[in-house]
Amino acid sequence: MTVSDWTAMPPPSDGAPSARRFTGKACLVTGAASGIGRAVALRLAAEGGKVIAADMDLAGAEETVALAGAGAAGKAARVDVRDAASVEALKGVVEKTFGRLDVLVNNAGIEILGTIDETAPEVWDEIMAVNLRGPYLVSRILLRLLLKAADESGGAAIVHNASLMGLVSSPGLAAYCASKAGVVSLTRSMGLDYAARNLRVNCVCPGIIHTPMLERRFAMQPDRDTAYRTTSERPPVKYIGRPEDVAAAIAYLASPEARFVTGSALTIDGGVGAA
Repeated sequence: MTVSDWTAMPPPSDGAPSARRFTGKACLVTGAASGIGRAVALRLAAEGGKVIAADMDLAGAEETVALAGAGAAGKAARVDVRDAASVEALKGVVEKTFGRLDVLVNNAGIEILGTIDETAPEVWDEIMAVNLRGPYLVSRILLRLLLKAADESGGAAIVHNASLMGLVSSPGLAAYCASKAGVVSLTRSMGLDYAARNLRVNCVCPGIIHTPMLERRFAMQPDRDTAYRTTSERPPVKYIGRPEDVAAAIAYLASPEARFVTGSALTIDGGVGAA
């Protein structure tokens, strides 16, 4: 076996979630075609949620829905989170399918490496458009449906996918770090703004997670497996996290179990931030 087989990585503590915290809940996940977004959609569906998987990659979103199974009452939708008209169309899908929205997970994001002198203005704008404008725009346009669910059931939740790089920083990631720091700050502001309306807003700050985004970084290195092994040694726990690790945290923040948590940023990083 090679390093890519994750032989050194402990499996998730439970093969499938036993809780059914989202039974009957209408859920929307952006960036759901792969990686963390797919894992979140599958986790919510496994816990009884009715999930719309949205992504620019419609074929990938459809595959996520197929993996969730017919019991998830899933639907795939195409969305460009940068574009208001596209998000309005997604809102129409949510209204037609559910008529309300209990859980919104703003997961769509991109990473482009570079210091500020290596980052052209149009690249900066692209990163900000997806990573920061996206959560703002989707939340704003879906807000009425979330507040409706909060009024009817006593609570609704938004979870943004930020990054550990929104709390600390790393060389060569200027625009990405700035965008994710913006998501953390947006989370705090929204958490305060809507707490009295029973709409909780939190974010997760993942560290090193084995996603297609990370795999693209490995592919840029002369020796992919050496890069993987070196990266695995960075967290104090000595392995790379799985998308399912982040999905479990998002499911907690979106669930009634986190009813006293809002405006918070939860790190899922194997101890990197603590070090």
